[in-house]
Amino acid sequence: MNSSNNIRFYEGEEWEKYIQILLKRHYKLGDYQEIPAKHVGDFGIEGYSTSNLGKVYQCYAVQEPCTTEHRYNSQRDKITTDIQKFIKNKDKFVKLFGNTLINRWILLVPIYDSALLAQHASKKTEEVLQAKLPYVSNDFKVIVTTDDCLSKEIKELSGAGVIDIDIPESEINTESREDWLNSNNSLVINLERKCQKIPSLTSKEKIENFKHLIIDRYLNGQNLLSYLSNNYPQLYANLSNYKLEYENELSMTSLINDFPSNQFLSRTLSEYEQNIKDIAPNLPRATIKKLSGEAISDWLMRCPLDF
Repeated sequence: MNSSNNIRFYEGEEWEKYIQILLKRHYKLGDYQEIPAKHVGDFGIEGYSTSNLGKVYQCYAVQEPCTTEHRYNSQRDKITTDIQKFIKNKDKFVKLFGNTLINRWILLVPIYDSALLAQHASKKTEEVLQAKLPYVSNDFKVIVTTDDCLSKEIKELSGAGVIDIDIPESEINTESREDWLNSNNSLVINLERKCQKIPSLTSKEKIENFKHLIIDRYLNGQNLLSYLSNNYPQLYANLSNYKLEYENELSMTSLINDFPSNQFLSRTLSEYEQNIKDIAPNLPRATIKKLSGEAISDWLMRCPLDF
């Protein structure tokens, strides 16, 4: 998704495939027609909706990173070229659209940050209307937008593991950590008790460093889970249900475990991380590590993970 704080750069073909998936989710079966460019030339569109007043879609991703001016120039030229095709290929489009009248020609881009592009789209709208094309409605407009207009589809498909999702970075500051420590003394005591059972933590300094690392992982993971809950509720539900399922098994495993504490901890972390990959294969690797780190930290402090 396009966001000032979380921008992903796409290759052209990757962007097109991504948008096609979203459009096919957006429309009911039979209400959207993809147009392959491989055979019999390029129509200058990626697809269109088949309702009486249809929408034409074109995808375009500039090679990033680049300046706003370069992005604008490239996107402007793309509109110019493909609107020219939309007008000149009249005979092809009459056959293609049939009884469908087109009232929107929509360019979907990853980043849209120039008001000049909207002005150019208005200019091209007038050119199409002046051409009096039989497949164009009287309220036709050329529109530029990002995948934000398909946010509902993004959430649904991300939650189902069909498309990748982008997670914003977050950091835990010292003040946030200290506030949490002061409010959760019983959990800190549990954690300190377990730290003393890990052979490699041989000094108070190491125990303190490990304790802060665990708490930071927990807080980072909690922020991530809150983000997923707000933006990808189905994915959040899947992850939460699995965490509870694994936790119930872990409570029993901890009672009968005969591995040394460091080995048991490492083994649990590795197994849980792999299981998250299986549940949500489209999650970034860093996100999977945050989720597994949150779970291990939570279990260490609340005692499902004990030794």
